Amino acid sequence: MGMDRREFIKSCSLVAVMGLLYGCRKLPLDEVARLGDGPTLKQFEDEVKLAVSQAKKQLDLVKVSRPGSLSIPGASPLNRFGMAIDLDLCDGCGECILACNKENNVPLVPEDDAARGRFMHWVDMRSGAPFMCAHCGKAPCERVCPTGAANHTPDGLSAMVYKRCAGSRFCGANCPVQARKFNFNDAQKLGLARKFNKEVPLRDKGVMEKCSLCLHRLQNDRLKFKTQLSVAVAAAGNESVKNAAENASGNASEWRGRGVTTACSDACKRRAIIFGNWLDEKSPLVQLTKDRVLYAPREIADLDPSVVFMRGRR
Repeated sequence: MGMDRREFIKSCSLVAVMGLLYGCRKLPLDEVARLGDGPTLKQFEDEVKLAVSQAKKQLDLVKVSRPGSLSIPGASPLNRFGMAIDLDLCDGCGECILACNKENNVPLVPEDDAARGRFMHWVDMRSGAPFMCAHCGKAPCERVCPTGAANHTPDGLSAMVYKRCAGSRFCGANCPVQARKFNFNDAQKLGLARKFNKEVPLRDKGVMEKCSLCLHRLQNDRLKFKTQLSVAVAAAGNESVKNAAENASGNASEWRGRGVTTACSDACKRRAIIFGNWLDEKSPLVQLTKDRVLYAPREIADLDPSVVFMRGRR
């Protein structure tokens, strides 16, 4: 029995969709179906628990001064984002690692890698506390990158442009504390990647990954500030641009990133991770570190780190 016109169109559409799926993903259709939405949340939770249980690296901390203005060309005189981790509060639970993995779509690793302690996690556990890229003001990783993929933003973040990364691994070799991770596996093809957060792209095999201090959150907030400012200026009439800016942004005439947090700081139930702007006196980071003693790993203490540790009081 022949197909009617509707059935014929439906069949053609199905074939076209299958062709598109195959062409875009370059994977067999049965493998595409197998991948689905990726691993379960429990798999990510289990991997974090394993990583915390295997953690053996220790931190050799020395006292450092509070981070100030950056000395790099083009640095913002208003913003330098960073974090302080309170060692008096942290209990090493690992919730910050899981939150970072979900926020930034950090993939799982094969079982053999996990057994050897080779995870892609942007946050490690060292000396019972979270440890990540310190976003050094004098970052040695950036100096050796042959493509400019590793670079410093005016606001103090040691950033990665993944599309530029050639996988030389020079940056990883030049990081004194091994805070960067090389992506050895095609996580998407192996079914080890899951896109929890649509704002952060999945990375390809062959690139270096690291903590971004949730750069996308800062970018969103900056865009929101600029939009509100534009609307306020347009509606200001005879008001000065400065007054319009202050009305739009809670008495801030310049963007300072106030109110922005990172996924790891949000996840910390003990409030041991404080994110903020080292150059903003109103920032919780400045307020909560004023009378505390600050530390950094000895290997990077002279590199002007933006992420520090604190314990005790002055």
